[in-house]
Amino acid sequence: MSIIYEDKFLICDDNAITIKEYFFPFGSKRIPYSKIRKIGERELGLTSGRYRIWGMDLSPYWYHLDWERPKKRRSITLDTGELIKPVLTPEQHDMVLAVLKEKVREAKA
Repeated sequence: MSIIYEDKFLICDDNAITIKEYFFPFGSKRIPYSKIRKIGERELGLTSGRYRIWGMDLSPYWYHLDWERPKKRRSITLDTGELIKPVLTPEQHDMVLAVLKEKVREAKA
């Protein structure tokens, strides 16, 4: 299994994305690309997660631990068909978005 992208928050390999520091108090979540139904983008704002360092608010979105999120402007959401949708704020947003779109497309082909 080769790594396509890695930063302190995520690892994208040939088969899945692993979200580091996803579970409290610590623990990663691995999501196979074949389980991802939809990839979305959201602007981070006052009421849309910019200051959510970790966890969930009243929305169905779960934010992995990211102390730098208040400085970021965009996020990536993953719909896996479950009630809770992971929100990603990688160091290289555009690169992760491109990798996810390509790998999910390949997994559905």
